[in-house]
Amino acid sequence: MREKGLWATEAGIKIDGRPVGSVSKGYYFSVDMPPGLHLITCVNSLSKDYEAEVQIEAGQTYYFGIGTPQTGAPGQDLLNHAVSGSSGQQLRSTSPLMSGFSGAALYQIEATEGATIIGQLKPK
Repeated sequence: MREKGLWATEAGIKIDGRPVGSVSKGYYFSVDMPPGLHLITCVNSLSKDYEAEVQIEAGQTYYFGIGTPQTGAPGQDLLNHAVSGSSGQQLRSTSPLMSGFSGAALYQIEATEGATIIGQLKPK
């Protein structure tokens, strides 16, 4: 899902190297995945891709958002989040180089909050 963004571009999503969809501001899509460790990639045409590994458990629903990467500078992170952030916790990138040069990051959102947010977005 992509909750907000003033100038956020559409971002493609790959799972285990396979394109599964894309999202832009105000939209979401869903994918069924088998249990196990999966590589989720946020593809941004304007910068480096952002990849994170996620362990998926059987019978669970997971929510992931796309937002601006948090760099560690508190003031800048606050501004970035207000403009085009995501709810949830930023997932650790598989590569520091990727996270340093990516214009979008992946966030994992708690299930109850994710369900509420989805109710405010449009399916893609």
